[in-house]
Amino acid sequence: MNFKTKFLWLVLPIFILSACNLQLVESPQDPNDANLELTAIVQQMLIDQAAQQGNVVEITATPQPGSVQSAPPTEEAVVPAAVLPPATGDVTVTVSVATNCRQGPGTAFASIYGMPVGQVAKVVAKNSYSGYWIIEIPGQAGQTCWLWGQYATINGDMAGLKDVVTPTSVATNTPTATIAPTITNTVAAAAPAVAGCTDSTASNYNSAATVDDGSCAYIGPAFVGGCTDPNAINYNPNANADDGSCGYPAPIITSASVVCEDQFDGNYKFIITVHWKPADPGLSRIARTTVGMLNGKEVYKSGTSMKVSINPYSPTLTLPAGTVVTVTFESVTSTSLTCP
Repeated sequence: MNFKTKFLWLVLPIFILSACNLQLVESPQDPNDANLELTAIVQQMLIDQAAQQGNVVEITATPQPGSVQSAPPTEEAVVPAAVLPPATGDVTVTVSVATNCRQGPGTAFASIYGMPVGQVAKVVAKNSYSGYWIIEIPGQAGQTCWLWGQYATINGDMAGLKDVVTPTSVATNTPTATIAPTITNTVAAAAPAVAGCTDSTASNYNSAATVDDGSCAYIGPAFVGGCTDPNAINYNPNANADDGSCGYPAPIITSASVVCEDQFDGNYKFIITVHWKPADPGLSRIARTTVGMLNGKEVYKSGTSMKVSINPYSPTLTLPAGTVVTVTFESVTSTSLTCP
């Protein structure tokens, strides 16, 4: 053993004993640093798992004490629908990540369709303020939803798309408007001449006849024909046989209105309300006809009998924008309404 080696063996214990009197010094560490690192690791694991399953998850980081942070809106996981044949139209859209399609812009509106990757959908309108696209739900003709534009790719000329208003809340996700109608009441045309026996003492007397046709007969008991319905305006208490001549007072429209709900596909939902008089429950022979005209062409027509006791009359129709709907009672009184 040489001199240097011996010297080290002598000095080493001295250093060991001295170290016993030294204080342990560590650099200060913020315990929140460990929490941030653990949070980042957990978030990354959730993102990787959602990506492997084809889902989209937005994770909001929890602000640490003393920090200023604006958290993005939280988005629930997307449940992608099955991919259907591609839609056609002037403007279409695809997504790079499965995306929720809602009843309006933002997570305050319910998701009604999960847009899958690979699906081609038709774009029917846009909302420039929120960055959402209004699309026709694939496989559900006439049904629309609002698609977030974060992962969307638009194909086609967007210049012609209608820029719709932004709904203010879930309860008002469809713009409405009340249109003042034009009400027209006209006088009924004179009844046509009725030929028959006009002699009340004849056995074949016709109380509805206005022109005697020389057919009067006087054999057997006297025949008293006429209207036997006491609710009619020409009720004949002496009639013993109803001859189908009963007449009823025509209703007069007192007010009418229509509420228009935009369907964002070129159509509007007409919610019509028409009030009239009289509304005698005993009357049941009033006919109504609803006709819809667009650019001089008939697009809708319905004619059925109804009871006057139904007051107001309130049909709901879905028709193209600009359609003029006319509601008529017994061809005597009518009102015309249109949307928008």
